[in-house]
Amino acid sequence: MCQYKGTDREYECEFASQYESEEFFPLLLPALKAVAPMAIKAVGSLIGGGRKKRQREFEFEYEGEYEGDPFIGNLLKGLGSSFGLGESEYEYEYEYEATPMSEYEIVMENLAYRAAHTESEAEAEAFLGALASMATRLIPSAAKAITSVAPSLVRGVARIGSALHKNPTTRQLLQTAPTILKGTVQTLANQVEEGKPLSSTTALRALAGNVANVLDNPQKVQAAMKKSHQAQHQAKALTNGQRRRVPA
Repeated sequence: MCQYKGTDREYECEFASQYESEEFFPLLLPALKAVAPMAIKAVGSLIGGGRKKRQREFEFEYEGEYEGDPFIGNLLKGLGSSFGLGESEYEYEYEYEATPMSEYEIVMENLAYRAAHTESEAEAEAFLGALASMATRLIPSAAKAITSVAPSLVRGVARIGSALHKNPTTRQLLQTAPTILKGTVQTLANQVEEGKPLSSTTALRALAGNVANVLDNPQKVQAAMKKSHQAQHQAKALTNGQRRRVPA
């Protein structure tokens, strides 16, 4: 059980060590194959006009992993070179332990961690919504354009939260939300740089694509979850440091 303790409302989780351990991650592996399509479809359901219209809108020949599912394949159409974080960026993410996170990153990770550990689906969606709003400001040069589609990202992340929160095991995957949103924001920033206009549809497609990019890759999932727990330790250290600096 996770709970807030003390006057500074320090967030602690009795079972954090369980989720940080190497033994726990294999328990998630059987769920990953089903989780990514479920989360992608949850996002795709927000693109208006019904399933058939959505499939026509994104109709194309998709040769990736989802070629057997036209709805998902079509949803991921056209992300191309503007897609998310490249492999080099994800390799950098694996090095997180050597580099302390910024306070902004720690807050984002903490919101996702809380979403993954609350029993309330409504609370989880609220944490994820706040996280999505923060993510839109990660890249200053594109922040104005990306902020314009923030409501769509908030709704999309809320749908992901609803889909994953129902099962206590898949609920832990909500800790990947910061990684997914960082990739989504980078995708959208790349599109802005290419002179492409952003819309609710492009935002949701970018989100769906980055859900696939992360949740379809066990290494990325594990790295994201480790980063989430590392952020909790850094947050605690930061809080303790601030507490020590407060005059008696």
